Amino acid sequence: MIMQMKWLAMLTLLTIMAACSPEKPVPEGNKKDSIVPTEIHESDRNAIETMNSQIRKFQVRHHVEGNNVYVECYVPDFTFNGERNTKKEGEGHIVLYIDGKKKSDIYSAAFIIKGLSKGRHTINLELVYNDSTSYQLKKEWIVNI
Repeated sequence: MIMQMKWLAMLTLLTIMAACSPEKPVPEGNKKDSIVPTEIHESDRNAIETMNSQIRKFQVRHHVEGNNVYVECYVPDFTFNGERNTKKEGEGHIVLYIDGKKKSDIYSAAFIIKGLSKGRHTINLELVYNDSTSYQLKKEWIVNI
């Protein structure tokens, strides 16, 4: 019986030692010789800004109460700012259109559209840079007052 226990202990020890080899398998995509450094040139900056704005999310929630529309916008990693006239990724404001006419520049994520007349109205929001160029992100909905 003692001999069997010794063999079992030795077999267990050998199995553990074989599993603890210093070389670990490397996935195909992570081999050091296959890594190519990414170079970004100054001329590529516009493409990067366009890519960033394409992946930016612009979510809007609203509700109507009387003749007011309460609006809440969610734009991750974005600063509502109207102090500069320079184009800076991640900064800007919202342009509010009501029934196709520009009404206001909005510099906060939440706001109230007050005093709409009775009837059907189309609300449009456009996210823009500080220099008023578009992020190409727009939201549109219809409200009935």
